Amino acid sequence: MLRPYSLACLWLLAAVSWALAHAAAASPAVWPQFRGPGGSGISPGGPWPTHFGPRSNLVWKVPVPSGHSSPCIWGERIFLTGFESNRLVTLALDRRNGRLLWRRELEPVKLERGAPLGSPATATPATDGQHLAVYFGSFGLACYSFEGAELWRKPLPPPITQHGPGTSPVLAGHRLILQCDQDMDSYLLAVDVRTGQTLWRTDRPGFRRGFSTPLPWPATAPELVVAAGTLRLIAYDLRQGTVRWWVRGLPNEMVASPIAGEDLIFVAGWTHGAGVSRLPSFTQLLQAGDRNADGQLSQAEATGPARAHFGYIDADKDGLITRAEYEAIAAIFNASQNVCLAIRPGGQGDVTESMVVWKQTRGLPYVPTPLCYEGRVYLVKNGGLASCFDARTGQVHYLEERLGALGDYYASPVAGAGKLCAVSHQGVAVVFEAGDTLRVLARNPLGEQVLATPAIVDGTLYIRSKTSLWAFTESAAR
Repeated sequence: MLRPYSLACLWLLAAVSWALAHAAAASPAVWPQFRGPGGSGISPGGPWPTHFGPRSNLVWKVPVPSGHSSPCIWGERIFLTGFESNRLVTLALDRRNGRLLWRRELEPVKLERGAPLGSPATATPATDGQHLAVYFGSFGLACYSFEGAELWRKPLPPPITQHGPGTSPVLAGHRLILQCDQDMDSYLLAVDVRTGQTLWRTDRPGFRRGFSTPLPWPATAPELVVAAGTLRLIAYDLRQGTVRWWVRGLPNEMVASPIAGEDLIFVAGWTHGAGVSRLPSFTQLLQAGDRNADGQLSQAEATGPARAHFGYIDADKDGLITRAEYEAIAAIFNASQNVCLAIRPGGQGDVTESMVVWKQTRGLPYVPTPLCYEGRVYLVKNGGLASCFDARTGQVHYLEERLGALGDYYASPVAGAGKLCAVSHQGVAVVFEAGDTLRVLARNPLGEQVLATPAIVDGTLYIRSKTSLWAFTESAAR
C-alpha cells in the first residue's frame, strides 16, 4: 500500500512529466536563419531520409520563383524569397504541404551587378517567431509579421561588387545584423528588428567584397558578432559594434561563413587570388598600356593582372584603374592565404598568435561553409571532395576524399541524426556518415541544379532547387 507522501510524489512526477511533454510539444520546430539554429547547419530533430528523390520519400514538391535563398522555418511555416517579373518576392508556405499562405513584393531600386549564377534573391530570411526579416541587395531590408503585414522597410544602397550580395541577415535577440562587404565603404549594421531603427553601424575599412554571413556568439546568449572578410576575422561587441579582437591570415575574399563548436570558432576560405606572386608595379603597367598618358588604365589599356582582375581592382566601378586602387589590391593579394583556422574566442586586439589553436591548408571550400558536428569539422570543396578534422586538435581523419558527385558545390553541408548531406550544383545530394572515415550512404540525383543550402526540421529535409522546393521524409514511403 502506498503511503500518502508516495502518492503525492507520484502525482508530482506525473505532473512534471506532463508539463515537460507539453512544453516539448509546444516548442516550435525551427530553422530560423541561414544554416539553421545558431548558424550551425545541424538539426537537433530525429532521423531524416538517407535515400530520396523525385520518386522516393517525397512528401511534396512545389514550384517557387528563381532565387538562391535557403528555407527559413518556424513552426508550420516556411519562408523563402525569390525574384519574379522584376519583383523581389517574399513567400510564406505551409510546411505540411507547401501551400502558399501569402506573398509580398518589393520593387528593386536598381538591380545590382551579379555573377552569371547570381540572383537578386540570395539572402536567406531570418525570424524570431514574431518578425520575419528579409534582405535584397537591390532594395535593402524589410520586415513582415507572420501574417504578412509589412512592419517596416529600410532601403539600402545596392552593394558595390562584381557578383552581387551573398550575405544573409541574422538575429541576436532584437538586433538584426547585416554584413555589407563591398569594393568600397564596407560596413557592419545592427538594426532593431522591432522598428527598423539603426542601433549602430561600424565601418570596415580595408575590407573588399565578401559574401560571408556573420556569426553571433555564443549562440545561447550572444555577446559578440564574428565577421570574416578580406584577410582577417573580427569580433565586434554586439551591443555597440566596437572591435574586440581580430585574427589575421584569411584569403582576399571570403564566401564561407564562420561557425562555432567545441568552444571554438572555425573559419575556412579559398580564392584564386590567394598566394599570387608579387604583381608588377603600376608604373610598369602604365608603360605597357597607358596610351593616352593620363596615369590611369582603362579596360582596353590594361594588360596582365590588371586586365585579369579589372573588375576587382576597379573599386568604384568607373571603368578606370588608378594607382591607389591597384596598389591596394596588390597589398591584399600579397597577404592573402587560403586556410582553415580554429580560434579560441577571447582577448583584445590582434590575437592571431595567441588564440589560433590549429590551421589546415588542404581541402578548403570556396563557397560551402564548414560544419562542426560531433567533435569533427567537415569541409566540402569543388569536385566533390570531402575532408574531416578533429575539431579540438585539427588532426586529419580524412583529406580530400571523393563523395562521388563531381562538379562545383555552392550549398553548404548540413547534418543531423549521425549523418551529413552535401548537394552539388548539378543537384546530386550525397548523404554520408558522420565519423572518422568517409562512408557514403547514398547519392540522390534530383535532376535540377541546386545552389541553396538545405534545411532539416523534425526529420524532414527541405531542398530548394532551380525551380522547386522539395520536402523529403522517411514517413513518405510508409
